[in-house]
Parts: sequence; structure tokens; C-alpha cells
Amino acid sequence: MRDDVREVVLDACALLRLLQDEPGAEDVDRVLRDAQTGHARALIHIVNLGEVIYTIGKARGWEYALRTRSEISLLPLTVIPFSEDLFWRAVELKARYPMSYADCFAAALAIAAHATLLTSDPEFKVLGDLVKLKHV
Repeated sequence: MRDDVREVVLDACALLRLLQDEPGAEDVDRVLRDAQTGHARALIHIVNLGEVIYTIGKARGWEYALRTRSEISLLPLTVIPFSEDLFWRAVELKARYPMSYADCFAAALAIAAHATLLTSDPEFKVLGDLVKLKHV
């Protein structure tokens, strides 16, 4: 990885903003365009991707969610698989901070990758300077 390539972690809220064309979608789109050109690396933890898919499935039906999953796979977005290291980092965050369990995985990934966390969720503010946030 080049030193001038920034890493950005998307949480479920950020990706949903893009998929549902909500306010902040343009910021997410900009990160993905930068990832497409090699100026950024966009990451999402598989737990947070699961959040996106089940949220869409509950709102629009499972078939629609599966089509969305296929569309997401075409994005310049690296899906980070479940690992024991990130699991324990997320567990520690959950023990220390009043956050949802899934959000702890996004935060743990951002911390481990020294990345900016792109989110619309105010819940991450409890982490203070532990993670760099960009709100959409």
C-alpha cells in the first residue's frame, strides 16, 4: 500500500446513506471514487455489511436485499472478514463504551487500520480521540 493512500472504514449507516441516496451519500460516493482511482482504500467489516443487508431485507424484502448484496460486491469496497483479533478488539470496546455490538466492529477495524471511520451515527462520539471520525 502506498503511503499516500488513505484508509476509510464505512459503517453500516454510511453505506446505507449511499444505497438509499440520503443526505451524506455524496461523501460516501467520493470515498468510493477515490478508492476506484487508488487514492483511498475503502473498508467495511463483514458484520457491518451484514447490518446493511438485513436492514434492507427487513425494509424491502430478502430478494431485494440479495440483489443489493450483488450490487455492493461491484463497489471498490474491501470487505474485511471475521477474525479473532478484531473480534477481541470489538469485545473490549463493547465492554468499555455504550455502543452497539456491530458498531464496535466498525470502530475496532478503524482503530486497527489507522483509518478514518465514515458514519452518520452519533454513537461513535463516546470514543473521543480513539478513532478519527468523519460524519456524513
